Amino acid sequence: MLTCLTTAGLGRWQLQRADDKLSAAALMQRRAAEAAWNAADWPCASADRQASVDLPVDRPAQLRGRWLGDRTVFLDNRPMDGSSGFIVLTPLRLSHGPCQGQVLLVQRGWVPRDVQDRQRLPAWQDTDAEVTVPGRVAQQPSRTYAIGDEAAPDARQRRVIRQNADAAFWQAWLGQAPLAGALLQTDDERPAGVALLRRWTPPGAGVGKHQAYAAQWFALSAIAAGLTLWFQFLRPLHRARSLAHPDPSRP
Repeated sequence: MLTCLTTAGLGRWQLQRADDKLSAAALMQRRAAEAAWNAADWPCASADRQASVDLPVDRPAQLRGRWLGDRTVFLDNRPMDGSSGFIVLTPLRLSHGPCQGQVLLVQRGWVPRDVQDRQRLPAWQDTDAEVTVPGRVAQQPSRTYAIGDEAAPDARQRRVIRQNADAAFWQAWLGQAPLAGALLQTDDERPAGVALLRRWTPPGAGVGKHQAYAAQWFALSAIAAGLTLWFQFLRPLHRARSLAHPDPSRP
């Protein structure tokens, strides 16, 4: 019975995850029709207060500023289309609006890992001129599971590889905490000679997978219920009836 209840609960959990993704996809479609956020809209709270900042995730946004290219971070272990690579995260110093002079993290795209040298990073030179960056609002940059704490960065370095980059990292790396949230860049601008991919996973991706998992869990629950019914009730009842009314034709 415990197995039956557990597998049924797991099936409901998978259906809930599918519903959550469908709701997120519907929200993204509604927000895609809204006017783009700009520098005047972005809250000036820093990332270390992010829990108290309510951002319109997946709403279009367009910000102007200057790249801090030498402070680019490559987030490791981020596969795309079955290949191993990095998410590229570059700070953008805003040049307009109430947050002028503060830094927002821009998730610029994905680059493949060098198969010969896992530590080699693509080289490019960002423009020093002011740029306009279109994208979508994100609650935070990409994060993945990591074992243990990463070492503090050496601010004398230029561009580093990290598993994750939290507010404390950026405080040490930039000398200031970035703004809450992040921008997922969506245009076709790319540094010369760098094949940045921007196939960001949509919120509704994986719904079919969760529904298939739910079907499997419910099937296991039904099998467990059937076996419980047979071994705990039907089989003992059948034996009791056989003993009470033996078949005279059997030796």
